[in-house]
Amino acid sequence: MMTDPLLSAALLGTARLTTLPPPSDPLLETTWQAIDTANPAAAVLQALAVTRAMKRAGVKALAAPEAADPCPLESHPELPPPAVDAGMRLLKGEYPELLPEWLRLAEQSNRVVPGRVLPELLAAASKDRALRPAVRGIAGERGRWIAKRLAEFVWLLEDEAVPDHAWDEGLPAERIAWLRQTRAVDPERAATAISAQWSGEEPAMRENIVRQTAASPQPCDEPWLEELALKDRRQDTRDLAAAALSQLEGSAFRRRALERVRGLVKIERRLLKRVIAVEPPAAFDASWTGDGLKEKPPQGTGEKAWWLRQAVALVPLSDWPELLGCKPDELFTLSIEGDWREPLLLGWIDSARRLPSRAMPEHSLPFLATREPWPVAALPKHLVLAGVLDAMPATSRFAVLDGIAKHLPPLIVLDLFARIGEAPPPGSGKTLLALLDQAVSTHPASLTRPQARALAVCVPKDGIQARLEAIAKLPELSAAAEEFATTLEFRRSLLSHFATP
Repeated sequence: MMTDPLLSAALLGTARLTTLPPPSDPLLETTWQAIDTANPAAAVLQALAVTRAMKRAGVKALAAPEAADPCPLESHPELPPPAVDAGMRLLKGEYPELLPEWLRLAEQSNRVVPGRVLPELLAAASKDRALRPAVRGIAGERGRWIAKRLAEFVWLLEDEAVPDHAWDEGLPAERIAWLRQTRAVDPERAATAISAQWSGEEPAMRENIVRQTAASPQPCDEPWLEELALKDRRQDTRDLAAAALSQLEGSAFRRRALERVRGLVKIERRLLKRVIAVEPPAAFDASWTGDGLKEKPPQGTGEKAWWLRQAVALVPLSDWPELLGCKPDELFTLSIEGDWREPLLLGWIDSARRLPSRAMPEHSLPFLATREPWPVAALPKHLVLAGVLDAMPATSRFAVLDGIAKHLPPLIVLDLFARIGEAPPPGSGKTLLALLDQAVSTHPASLTRPQARALAVCVPKDGIQARLEAIAKLPELSAAAEEFATTLEFRRSLLSHFATP
């Protein structure tokens, strides 16, 4: 026998139905009253649909939850639809090399993205940390509201102003935000808080704390960096602590590093020239392990050469002129004495990698670019050069890279150019752009398609049209030239969406 009055009405007909049967659950009462009964058949179908949805969600309707904090209204206007559509195409994988530029333009427009973009945008920045600063600027109130509810997006809150209790009670991203804002106004308080909590932190959090500090360490950070972070079980944390201590003027770590090297190198006059004379360590001092030096060398490396290399690597390149008593522009013009030339050079290369901001790029990059043969035991040359270039202000990189371009293979120069990811300012980058034009016009092309897309980002805005016209006149297009042209076309369209009316 049929017991559900809604099903009965549906099966027997609704011609005589004037009101709906009562809902199967009291919590559906409000919804029931909102159903229009002017059309009885449609009303029954709507009621059945609501009841079925309730049952599929868990058979029994749940009690209404406490009211959640609503998403605040946006304080900035949204990006125009054409700009949003271009961004969606980039986020879905078209011309991914243009995504950083789109983000920069979006952030500079002082607008936010609409809600439909946030899932792809937040997912992309969760994978690529380099995108996060710009994403924080355009995610808006809706993005931050989501980040407070979904742990995978909590990084979005790291630049938020947080309450004072966040360090003790907040999520990891909120604690880092507290650390950043407190270090800006009261670094000693932040250092005390770090020391007090260090032993209870998760390894990843300890590393993150040191990473936040390493960029601009303060004298009050020395005690916890020296006594806690430098002795941490995690290698990355120890390396970051050593890098931070190396940057602190007068730190005990830096004094030890300088004193260790002071007895190993000096300038001597040989005939009519000055040379760097090197005397490697005679034995390994067990105390050096506390500063990160390892006694056992890699296979194929002598002990003394290994100890010398590590000792040299801990001294910032900017300290070497004073250490040797020469001028900065003289350091890399000095000859190095015979047998220990390579360990010293390897130490300098390692120092440039560890502390690129202290590598005197205007002097070290020309020196490194011309080193031949390049030491086999070193990181590849283009990666070392890239690390130092990355630490420079963008406006300075182009001039330095222009200057060393003649000493490097064109493809390496273009790779370094693409890493900058920006167009050179007017009057700069002439050599770089000339190499780019030559590479695009050559058939068969030496560039790959991804390289061509990355280099399309480096073309100045006012040079896009001329290059498209030049490509159109080529008798034969390589795959790379075609990719370069289509990327430039898309980029020209993208830039138009952000043009000031």
